[in-house]
Amino acid sequence: MRFLGTNLVSPRRILPLCLILVLSGLAQAVDCPKCVKDKIPMAGHGPAVDGSGRLNVNVQIAYNGAGSWSDSSTGLTNTNIWNGVQNGTRDWNNQAINYNFNVNQGAASSNVDVRIVQGNPPAGALASTRATHNADGTWGPPYTITLPPAAANWSPAKLQAVIAHELGHTLGLGHAYNNFATCGHTIMNDATPAGVITGSVQPQDVAMANKHYNNHLACTGLLGQNTQISSGGFLDPTPIRIYYTYTCYYYYTAYDIYYHCDCRENGQYAFTVYVLDDVICF
Repeated sequence: MRFLGTNLVSPRRILPLCLILVLSGLAQAVDCPKCVKDKIPMAGHGPAVDGSGRLNVNVQIAYNGAGSWSDSSTGLTNTNIWNGVQNGTRDWNNQAINYNFNVNQGAASSNVDVRIVQGNPPAGALASTRATHNADGTWGPPYTITLPPAAANWSPAKLQAVIAHELGHTLGLGHAYNNFATCGHTIMNDATPAGVITGSVQPQDVAMANKHYNNHLACTGLLGQNTQISSGGFLDPTPIRIYYTYTCYYYYTAYDIYYHCDCRENGQYAFTVYVLDDVICF
């Protein structure tokens, strides 16, 4: 593939110009981050409390039993966790999405869409989100977000980013492609104990969350065969990992790069860039 250039540009300057055009096109050729087709949109519980007409999604911080975030000395929810959840939900609520996350400690268990518990995420992860496996093979609410005990001492910025990232999973978003390699800034960059890469919800996160809400079957991601699921309700904070044997097919698009970008003549071939467009696993 050659891109139209200009005769006024010297040959030594054409290669960077071509690369800029190619990389710009590639950034628009994929969904960043991917949304997940086998995860159904949340139905919510009534209209949003802010009067916006959006769907109300009840978020509850565990306050008793296993996974509780209540301080034993005061009986109140840990202050840092409380503030982090408020800030993480607000980050999404300030966007043009179809949901409003409502931190509702008084909601009955049957009306809780997202529960935040204290526990042990998988090794190498800052936190984890578990979905409910439906009889038809899809996944959906209620969700359980597990934060480690160390989260009580995280900085406000880190805690907000991790909460917003995990809430993105409840909106049907998967992880971004190799962090910055393809997608650039997105709240769905894979957060690891080494640090949080992107600290707030980005426009492309909003676009993909809305794509999932409007037609989740148009999404290309899959929740995955290495999945954490909930067993026995909200009170078990320990993720259960299920492993399946599966085959993955990787789809690439090849982009030929030329030293000369004038489409009226054949340019000198430089190299080919292969871009991963999709992965489908069975």
